[in-house]
Amino acid sequence: MKNKGVLILASLFILSLVGISFYGGPVTYVFFGTILMIPVMSYLYIFYVIFALKIFQKTDGRDMISGTPSDFYITLQNEGWISFSSLRIIFYSSFSTVSEIDDGAVYELPPQSSILKTTKLLCRYRGEYNVGIEKIVVGDYLGIFSVTYRIREPLSVIVSPAIVHMTDIGGRDNRSDAQYDDPRKRTDPDITVREYSYGDDLRFVNWKATSVMNNLMIRERHGEEKSGILIVMDPGRYYADAGLYLPAENKVMELVLSLSLYFMENNVPTDVLFMPDDIEKITIRNVADYETLYGSMTGYHFRNDASLKSISDKEETGPLFGGYRMIIVVCQSNRDETDGLLSILNADDIPIRVYLIGDNEPGNDLSDADRSGRTEFIMTDTRPLSEVNV
Repeated sequence: MKNKGVLILASLFILSLVGISFYGGPVTYVFFGTILMIPVMSYLYIFYVIFALKIFQKTDGRDMISGTPSDFYITLQNEGWISFSSLRIIFYSSFSTVSEIDDGAVYELPPQSSILKTTKLLCRYRGEYNVGIEKIVVGDYLGIFSVTYRIREPLSVIVSPAIVHMTDIGGRDNRSDAQYDDPRKRTDPDITVREYSYGDDLRFVNWKATSVMNNLMIRERHGEEKSGILIVMDPGRYYADAGLYLPAENKVMELVLSLSLYFMENNVPTDVLFMPDDIEKITIRNVADYETLYGSMTGYHFRNDASLKSISDKEETGPLFGGYRMIIVVCQSNRDETDGLLSILNADDIPIRVYLIGDNEPGNDLSDADRSGRTEFIMTDTRPLSEVNV
């Protein structure tokens, strides 16, 4: 309609020029002046609408969880004295979706009136970004001209990572990981025990010996106890564009949280290694430990100056990977970084699983990165776990 209207207006303008050139007279000049005034009056009307239009949008709090819809309210208010004939809303669509309102829907507003829309907002990725209305397209009465402008006060939200429960998230069956290292299935003969002392970890209470001795007995610990599984999280940010780094980082974090939750629920001792500023390990044994991990992930910032190599370099200052029955690496697609870490991990004769986020390009095969046969690669895209399984 817009292009057609401009074409018609241009044709009328040419026709008026022909009339003035060949015929003259007051009628042709009035017609010529009217054609010239249409664009001027249209843009004056559009800018008046932009000045008189008020937009209000809000959510139930600024903090959200990815993949969980929240109530979202939009108000368009005409504070002027003429009708608004054409208002078209355009939403931020890369990281969030608004339900029940079509992106690009056109609204009309009589003078001194308002429209309230109550709907749902769903944020797809963790992080901090703008949501809701991004731009407004204001058209004139004739539907010929329009102006698109960004709203002056966008709505910003802070989105926490989703917790996705999974029974099998790809690759080798995770149930076997849980079963081979379930501490309840271990039978250790000739366990050395002693009487409980204040400050001892109650996780090491030997209940069988306690019932026999009628006194609280603690298993003696010989050397350092090692967790069954180590999960290593890629700390790096490899893109400048938020449209690229947010989905990848969100998938990394969701996988780390989902794997940790799965192993915790199956009583598999698990450590999670990540790098906010320096190397940090969180031991996951119970719900309180998992809540500590989730709190750390909620405020976590991926860094441009960090990578898997940063973690590999820390191995030189002290052992990070030794003593585990299995190591899981969750990382973004980076062949050099992955190979560098694997060369260190393969020094220990333990199984390794690598989740590669976004590495789906044809020919980008990492099967030759490990010659020992102990490393399993799982390549997956950047879609959130709540939308598609690995």
